[in-house]
Amino acid sequence: MTFSPRGRSGPLTVPAEAPRARRRPISRRRAIVAALVAGGLLAATPLAVHSVTEEEIEAAERAKAEKEQEARDTQALAAASEARAGALQQQLAVIDRDRYAAVERLRDVQRELETLELEVFDINESIGRLNRRLSGETVQLERNVRSLYKAGRTTALEAALSAESFSDALDRAAALERVLAQDVADIDRLRSSRREVQLRTADLRGRLDQMETLRAEAAAIETELAKRSYEQQDLIFGVQQTQASLEDQRAAFEGEAAVIAGRIALLRDIRQRELAELERRRRIQEQQAQLQEIARQVAQEQGATAAGPYIWPMLGLITTEFGGCTFGQCPHIGIDIAASMGSPIAAANDGVVLAAGLVVPGNRRASYGMIVVIAHSDSEETLYAHLDDLNWPPPVTPGQFVSRGQTIGFVGLTGWTTGPHLHFEYRVNGVPQSPRSVLIG
Repeated sequence: MTFSPRGRSGPLTVPAEAPRARRRPISRRRAIVAALVAGGLLAATPLAVHSVTEEEIEAAERAKAEKEQEARDTQALAAASEARAGALQQQLAVIDRDRYAAVERLRDVQRELETLELEVFDINESIGRLNRRLSGETVQLERNVRSLYKAGRTTALEAALSAESFSDALDRAAALERVLAQDVADIDRLRSSRREVQLRTADLRGRLDQMETLRAEAAAIETELAKRSYEQQDLIFGVQQTQASLEDQRAAFEGEAAVIAGRIALLRDIRQRELAELERRRRIQEQQAQLQEIARQVAQEQGATAAGPYIWPMLGLITTEFGGCTFGQCPHIGIDIAASMGSPIAAANDGVVLAAGLVVPGNRRASYGMIVVIAHSDSEETLYAHLDDLNWPPPVTPGQFVSRGQTIGFVGLTGWTTGPHLHFEYRVNGVPQSPRSVLIG
């Protein structure tokens, strides 16, 4: 492992097993790594996520697959119902065409009925005229018969015997024959009229029967078509209701599947964050034991200043040295160490916390943002700026004693900064000094 800070005279690479120099048997790299987790980081940064198992995610995925399958099945049923509705609509169209044809047939029947009614009317008028004529002819024939009877000339012999002369007898016989011939003709005509009346009456009965048959046929056709139409419409209405119900069910299944999908995404996110946090804790736990050993060796083997040895507060790339310039500070009165968000920051030395909070109360974007200040002696103190204040706020409070390497905060983006980093200052009697003058390694 190597660390490459920028020193006063340019880049410097220090190997993990650097040779001893100025009584420094322990490399700065090892000391910094150990300092990152000092002070029981596990208690300071508990997991903020709910424990999620793979079984929960798999169960949610199975539930989502079931809902999606139910939605597909329901959609298939809805499609089949829609196809059935289309077929019923086609059948209804056929029935409607039959009804139109039946209406035309009914109109034809109605015209036939009207024609028959006119014919019946004419036949009735004809029968009336025939009956009146037959009645008149019958009366006239009866008169002739009565006249002959009264005259006593009912036979040709009687008429001849009663004649005054032979010539008169012939005239009377001829007249009698003519009268009799006329009577016979009248009787034949009367019989013919009666037969015509009978024929017309029989024809009338036939036409009336035909009219009744046509009326019955028309009524039956209309009734059957109306019945079929109502039945078809009821079927279509039922299919449409079923289809609407299936569509509602499909929409409900899809909604449930979407909700479950959202829950799966949430569970996966929680799981990923949980695993990342667990991995982070695991690395910190591995380093904690190393820190304790290194801190013990530092205390035994390293020559101390007035406040004891100082260790690097965190591992990272030095982006700005003491005395340099940044967009917000020139000359720069500390060291900027770049690191990822949430990286732990360790106390550089034993001391008492003087401050832990926002430099400008209520304004996390102002100045140094979230800071921690630690007093290490009557004259020495260190300042740690731009700490996180939301996800991992400083786990220390003013007046609290902290040990070298104990975690006192986490890298954030508060205050004037263009990226996540730690601004670290070392002060003597309130005057900033170069941190490198006291940092080991």
